[in-house]
Amino acid sequence: MSPYADETTPVPASGPDGKPLTRRQLRELEREFERARQHSLEEHGAAPPPAVVHVDGGPGIPTAVSSLTGAPETKEEPPTITGAQRAIGAALGRPRPRGRVAVVLAVVVVAAIVLVPVVVSRLGHGGEATSVPTSQATAADAPIDAVMEVAGRVGSVPVVSLSIPLAPATSVTSDTLINGDGRALSAGDAVLLSVSTFSGTSGANTTGTPTGVRIYRGTVNASALGEVLAETVTGATEGSRLVLRAPVSAADGAVTTEITVVDVLPTTASGQERGPADGMPTVAFADDGTVSLSIDGLSTPTRAAASVLVDGTGQQINSGDVIIARYAFVNWSDSSPGTSSYGVTTVPGTIDMSNTMSGIAQQLVDVTVGSRIVLALPADQAAGEDALAVVIDILAVAADGTLTEATSSPTEGATPDAGEGIVRVTPSPEAAQPAAAAPVDGNDPEEH
Repeated sequence: MSPYADETTPVPASGPDGKPLTRRQLRELEREFERARQHSLEEHGAAPPPAVVHVDGGPGIPTAVSSLTGAPETKEEPPTITGAQRAIGAALGRPRPRGRVAVVLAVVVVAAIVLVPVVVSRLGHGGEATSVPTSQATAADAPIDAVMEVAGRVGSVPVVSLSIPLAPATSVTSDTLINGDGRALSAGDAVLLSVSTFSGTSGANTTGTPTGVRIYRGTVNASALGEVLAETVTGATEGSRLVLRAPVSAADGAVTTEITVVDVLPTTASGQERGPADGMPTVAFADDGTVSLSIDGLSTPTRAAASVLVDGTGQQINSGDVIIARYAFVNWSDSSPGTSSYGVTTVPGTIDMSNTMSGIAQQLVDVTVGSRIVLALPADQAAGEDALAVVIDILAVAADGTLTEATSSPTEGATPDAGEGIVRVTPSPEAAQPAAAAPVDGNDPEEH
């Protein structure tokens, strides 16, 4: 005979929170009771009455335990449901988790609270440079594509990204990253270089100028550039990018590797050529790079006019810029030539846009680097004495502190020193700037 009364326990219509039970909750209650029946059969040989009992009990409803043991039902207040239990229960679709489930969920919640902020904080610093222990440094003369990447177009400020620090160099290593399509440089030729230096340990820019680049204008000559740099650029074509790795002395006296990125800039206009405009001076070039201007048959200009012969692709010129340029003048009254900085062996000059002829200052604004422009200037926008025909090749913009002398002897250390193993690739940045081109008849744009 069954120890249980022949009666059924009614299925509760609502949970302890007073809300109707969902189908999922009812199925859970049924499964709970079925487990209780199986347990009773194993221990007592009889099953509890075929009824579904409330897992947590409730006001006036026997629990599974009391039904199985026959213990008298006690009407105790249900345990207080905490906020965490409500949150977990809401996720599971039940009023409050119990037993192992509650323990496991509590552990998961605590782990999430502790670990997630730590992981997020570490991931938040992904954009910062990661220092690599110098013990993992590789040979300074390793293949360049295996140790670094140099980004940026020729003529812009390059960015060096090291994949691993470089050990102290024992000799100079040079690589050509980009082969330009301009003229090849020979000893004695005029040269215009954009140079940046970088740490071989961190890849940081060490040039020491606000822009991170330094402009050298001079000639291809060991006494001017130093043996290393002169030898490197000899034979290189304009438009090329070269990278040197050489030993240098650090501030603490230790020998480290310095990376030098050298862009060989064009020394004449480079870009899309355009046809000459009607009514403007004509321009012709000789094999040695010198230029001639013709104003035959043209009336003296009464207002400034400009015509672009080569359309460059570099940055635009602003009214306060100092530009590196080639230029030539012809006096309109007698076609006599004035100042010229054209020629393969002639060093390009500079034009200070804030201190030049008003006609030049007005007509060059917004013209791009690499352009060639021809101007017809009336006397009041030129030197004030005669109307001028002018041709200008815009080669580069020299920001404050970036233009460096490269036409006089470099300071000590600019050539290899076998005794200390130190090589200074670039000349002294403290050297004075060179004169542009000797003025003729006072018609120098730097003086007006």
